[in-house]
Amino acid sequence: MQSRMYRSFQGLLLLGLCIFFAFKAASGQLTWYINSRFIPLTIFGIIFLAVLAQVVFTEIKRSRQHELETGRDHDHDHAPAPVNLWFMLVPLLIGVLIPARPLTSSAFSTKGLNTNTPLVSANSSVQVFETDSEKRNILDWVKLFNLEENTSQFVGQKASVIGFVYFDESLGENQFFVSRFVVSCCAADGFALAMPVDWQDAAALEQDSWVLVKGKIESIILNDRVVPKIIAEAVTAISVPDQPYLFP
Repeated sequence: MQSRMYRSFQGLLLLGLCIFFAFKAASGQLTWYINSRFIPLTIFGIIFLAVLAQVVFTEIKRSRQHELETGRDHDHDHAPAPVNLWFMLVPLLIGVLIPARPLTSSAFSTKGLNTNTPLVSANSSVQVFETDSEKRNILDWVKLFNLEENTSQFVGQKASVIGFVYFDESLGENQFFVSRFVVSCCAADGFALAMPVDWQDAAALEQDSWVLVKGKIESIILNDRVVPKIIAEAVTAISVPDQPYLFP
């Protein structure tokens, strides 16, 4: 491959990656892949890709101008191996061709389903404890039941959580899990947290459908651990939230 052609492809791929990540950032889909705290770093990366692409195109332009001025063709110079371009092309193709979507229950086979989490600390427990019960999400409730020995103090409190529906053989009739993935760094390290729900019309719900569950908290033992369960008073179907993941 001629040097100028190689540099042209390199510049186009850099520009393509820049546009791809910029689109994901503008559409809010970046947080389907990474923790929101890494967004500023990703924005910096997008700018850096744009600068690199500009440098490559400027170099190509200067090379052409130099050839016109000197009348000499330097395009016969050897370029790096074309295989190097695939390291940029492959991830770009994967990102474009595979539709973006948040993790669903299909990932449970590899990531598992948890009703407790190790991502807790005494400070976070105090902060969640002081939060209004109806503003706590699934991660908040699980944190409280992990760290507080006296879970009876939460029984009867009102809960209002958002998650997707998951039916499991371990649950009884008219029960389901309301689930949410927790992402610490990126989707690859995400794991699912779930709270069991009692709802008389559970059979009418669809697997992976997103719902808003409102009801009262009850303390039960599941897999030899005390976990929170919601006695639902209302289960409302909702669309996938703009931010489907929870961040510890």
